[in-house]
Amino acid sequence: NLRKVEGELGRMEMSQHTGKELMKTHDSDVAGSLMVLLGEDWNFLESQGTDGPSIGGRLDNNTPRSMESSMSSESTNLSTKTVQLQGLRSCLDRASEWMFNVFDLEREADGLPLQVLTWHVLLKHNLIEEFNLDHVKLVNFLRSIESGHLDNPYHNATHVADVVQSMHVIMTKGGIGKFVGRLELLAGILAACIHDFEHKGFNNDFLIKTEDEWAVDSNDKSPNESHHLSAAFRILREPDCNFLHRMDPARQAQLRKMMIDMVLATDMAEHMAIVSKLKSDLQKRLENPDDHIGEEPEESLKTLVMQGAIKIADIGHLYAQHDVHIQWSERLEEEMWRQGDVEKERNMKVSFLMDRDKPGVTKSQPGFVDFVVRPLFETWAACFPDSKILVDRLNDNYNYWKSREEDTK
Repeated sequence: NLRKVEGELGRMEMSQHTGKELMKTHDSDVAGSLMVLLGEDWNFLESQGTDGPSIGGRLDNNTPRSMESSMSSESTNLSTKTVQLQGLRSCLDRASEWMFNVFDLEREADGLPLQVLTWHVLLKHNLIEEFNLDHVKLVNFLRSIESGHLDNPYHNATHVADVVQSMHVIMTKGGIGKFVGRLELLAGILAACIHDFEHKGFNNDFLIKTEDEWAVDSNDKSPNESHHLSAAFRILREPDCNFLHRMDPARQAQLRKMMIDMVLATDMAEHMAIVSKLKSDLQKRLENPDDHIGEEPEESLKTLVMQGAIKIADIGHLYAQHDVHIQWSERLEEEMWRQGDVEKERNMKVSFLMDRDKPGVTKSQPGFVDFVVRPLFETWAACFPDSKILVDRLNDNYNYWKSREEDTK
């Protein structure tokens, strides 16, 4: 009976913290609690008010010793969580800035940055309420997506969280508001969230050469990106994860198409074609004084802008603060070397920059920036001057690699 009393006390205390269904459903899951608490009054962690026992405060003289012990333990747990949540809140306060350290978020979110940040961004834009998304099923979906990411050096849940944050900032501060309606905003966040789902750490060329199941299923057309989409949409079809079930089917179809267009655009095989279209279909029109793109641009232009945005977000570490950029570059190099190791084991020709006995990507960054990245970033900044900071930050990191290149000559 005493165990039941203590259990009931704990349940009542949790109920006093929040009356929301999410907390009732997910109070045993730290990540779920963190996400729920992002939308709550953070002060409840410090005091519970007058209707319940004060956590960490004076206990009534009639309180059983076993309850004192239980509440003392609860006090310690809440104190620990208070510190954690304060650090998390401080980190998320910076999530709307161009310069953001996702590794800080990884630490503050207990190693679950993707679900915490995606929930935060959706909440910040009021998209959950506006589109009547099912809160509980959305949490289940985000958990499933995060848990489906492998522990790759680069293509992991932390990278995806980084892309969600970059996409959020590009859409809100990058000057593309004319092209981003409310549905585009939701699609952009969700596309970023799923864009590398279940990534194995191998590029498309490897999957095609080895006749991987993903390549077979996609007929060699963007096998990685095709799988990320199909696997994520299968999760969405699960009854416990279908947070869109209250959305009109026509709008669901529109949202799905937007997400597909964006995720497929992250295939680097599409890079030059998209940069070319940005120049011809968007930049030239914006620079033509006789061509007035109205307040409601055509859908094809909206799609192109959203594709460009997610491509920039996907390589956002190139404009990140210096130490973050270096860390991501080294992680990418290691992941590419691991593919090279597998290629050696299979007696395959080792792909370019993937032989760990030779210089890797950290030795070729200036060339990659000049021929691949700069055309995209400079075209984007020409179209959207509010995004010029991307070029400035890119140049700062570029100069670092260039100086290292000079030092080795």
